Amino acid sequence: MDPVSQLRAALLPILQVWEQELRIEYPNVRFSIYDHSIGALTDWNGHQIGIDCTFKEPAPESPDNLALLVSLKHLHKTPSLDSAEVVWGHPGYIEASVLPACVEFSADRLAELIERLPSLFTALKQAIRRGHPLS
Repeated sequence: MDPVSQLRAALLPILQVWEQELRIEYPNVRFSIYDHSIGALTDWNGHQIGIDCTFKEPAPESPDNLALLVSLKHLHKTPSLDSAEVVWGHPGYIEASVLPACVEFSADRLAELIERLPSLFTALKQAIRRGHPLS
């Protein structure tokens, strides 16, 4: 199975459960799961899967969106896990990360990443409650 399919199989069921939990807990935020390629026409040639959170009433001077995301890159060369983080806005303020450096993709590394995801979910919920990036 290719890296994108492996990532989807491992991550999407978790994100779907978390999205439902978030919808109930935070009715003033819109949530959606995304799963799309990024940089397909560039050397990046990657894929990103995550939960996007859009604040209906963002705090003044703060981004209106927050995301928990996992990114792959170089799918056409040596596929790599590039990031697993909670990030505000675009280009983004990183709230939390569980992948200190880009690593070559493997089933074992994906399993390790999946084990660390609950800490990202905790960071996401804390950021939603706070409503703005840490200063």
